[in-house]
Amino acid sequence: MISNTYQLPLTFEQILILVQQLPQEEQIKLKQEIDKRINAREEDLLTVFERIGKNAQQKGLTEEILQELLADES
Repeated sequence: MISNTYQLPLTFEQILILVQQLPQEEQIKLKQEIDKRINAREEDLLTVFERIGKNAQQKGLTEEILQELLADES
Protein backbone atom coordinates (compact mmCIF):
# COMPACT_ATOMS: atom_id res chain seq x y z
CA MET A 1 0.00 0.00 0.00
CA ILE A 2 1.38 3.37 -1.00
CA SER A 3 0.67 6.26 1.32
CA ASN A 4 1.33 9.93 0.88
CA THR A 5 2.73 12.08 3.62
CA TYR A 6 1.41 15.61 3.94
CA GLN A 7 2.96 18.34 6.00
CA LEU A 8 0.17 19.89 8.04
CA PRO A 9 1.55 22.51 10.39
CA LEU A 10 -0.77 22.37 13.38
CA THR A 11 -0.78 24.50 16.47
CA PHE A 12 -1.51 23.08 19.88
CA GLU A 13 -4.95 24.71 19.76
CA GLN A 14 -5.76 23.04 16.44
CA ILE A 15 -4.68 19.65 17.77
CA LEU A 16 -6.78 20.22 20.87
CA ILE A 17 -9.86 21.00 18.77
CA LEU A 18 -9.37 17.81 16.78
CA VAL A 19 -8.86 15.71 19.91
CA GLN A 20 -12.02 17.14 21.47
CA GLN A 21 -13.96 15.89 18.45
CA LEU A 22 -12.87 12.30 19.06
CA PRO A 23 -15.24 9.92 20.80
CA GLN A 24 -14.56 9.61 24.54
CA GLU A 25 -13.09 6.13 24.09
CA GLU A 26 -10.57 7.42 21.52
CA GLN A 27 -9.65 10.36 23.77
CA ILE A 28 -8.90 7.91 26.57
CA LYS A 29 -6.72 5.78 24.27
CA LEU A 30 -4.87 8.90 23.14
CA LYS A 31 -4.27 10.02 26.72
CA GLN A 32 -2.99 6.58 27.66
CA GLU A 33 -0.62 6.55 24.68
CA ILE A 34 0.69 10.03 25.49
CA ASP A 35 1.11 9.14 29.18
CA LYS A 36 2.90 5.93 28.26
CA ARG A 37 5.32 7.70 25.93
CA ILE A 38 6.01 10.57 28.32
CA ASN A 39 6.49 8.28 31.32
CA ALA A 40 8.78 6.00 29.35
CA ARG A 41 10.67 9.06 28.09
CA GLU A 42 10.79 7.38 24.70
CA GLU A 43 9.49 10.47 22.96
CA ASP A 44 8.79 14.03 23.88
CA LEU A 45 5.28 15.43 23.52
CA LEU A 46 5.98 17.12 20.18
CA THR A 47 7.21 13.82 18.73
CA VAL A 48 4.05 12.08 19.96
CA PHE A 49 1.87 14.71 18.27
CA GLU A 50 3.92 14.47 15.07
CA ARG A 51 3.37 10.71 15.04
CA ILE A 52 -0.36 11.19 15.67
CA GLY A 53 -0.47 13.66 12.77
CA LYS A 54 1.29 11.22 10.44
CA ASN A 55 -1.14 8.47 11.42
CA ALA A 56 -4.07 10.79 10.71
CA GLN A 57 -2.62 11.64 7.33
CA GLN A 58 -2.18 7.97 6.49
CA LYS A 59 -5.84 7.45 7.32
CA GLY A 60 -6.86 10.17 4.87
CA LEU A 61 -6.63 13.48 6.72
CA THR A 62 -5.82 16.21 4.24
CA GLU A 63 -5.33 19.91 4.78
CA GLU A 64 -8.75 20.53 3.21
CA ILE A 65 -10.47 18.11 5.61
CA LEU A 66 -8.57 19.60 8.53
CA GLN A 67 -9.70 23.11 7.60
CA GLU A 68 -13.31 21.91 7.36
CA LEU A 69 -13.07 20.30 10.81
CA LEU A 70 -11.53 23.41 12.32
CA ALA A 71 -14.10 25.65 10.63
CA ASP A 72 -16.90 23.62 12.21
CA GLU A 73 -15.62 24.62 15.65
CA SER A 74 -15.34 28.33 14.88
